[in-house]
Amino acid sequence: MDFQPINKNVNEEDLNLIYNSIDELNKELNNVALEIFKNETDKKVLSKPSHFTFSIVHRAIELNRGFKTLSEANNWITAINLIRLQSDNCMRLFALSLVPDRLDFYQRILNGEHIRNLKDGEGNKMTDNYLSKKLDILYPGFKMLYENTSGFIHFSKEHIAINNDKVENNEDFIMYIRLAETTEFPVHKKVDYAFNMFVVGKELFKLMKGYKLSMEEFMKIYK
Repeated sequence: MDFQPINKNVNEEDLNLIYNSIDELNKELNNVALEIFKNETDKKVLSKPSHFTFSIVHRAIELNRGFKTLSEANNWITAINLIRLQSDNCMRLFALSLVPDRLDFYQRILNGEHIRNLKDGEGNKMTDNYLSKKLDILYPGFKMLYENTSGFIHFSKEHIAINNDKVENNEDFIMYIRLAETTEFPVHKKVDYAFNMFVVGKELFKLMKGYKLSMEEFMKIYK
């Protein structure tokens, strides 16, 4: 897909609209988890793989809340990291859909095994690189977002770039020594980061809806 440059024709109102969308997304994530829970417990069943998904939803909601709290406090350098952690939630939930035995997968994770060492139904190790490529087929752009935000987790060129600006049309740059309590981002970057956080959460919600449908089909065996 073609990626467009960041839209600079935005303002604080646009940012607040995204915050509201993230709040609504948290409700949607909570509701789909409750629907899965009710569908199973109505038949006096509660599957361990569903417990795995509930744990992911709980983490996702807390990450969304944390992102909003940090960004509203103008701590964007910390908030940006949470986009990468939310993409991690997507990859972990997606991994559940790739294994032939979900109960075995759940038990192995509970025993401390890393997903990157486990294999999917085709015999491929489910590393982050592998899962991000597979998810990129479902959600074009996922891998690029995952890779870009990974740069914020460990100190990297991403942090150095925050502290300088290139002078247009040449290789000179302005270096900033930031010793203040906060780093000020232009509003268009804030909107872009917040929108990416929302998009990744929405992709997680779609994966949860897919899991819900698969479990509804599976639960038909319980009369």
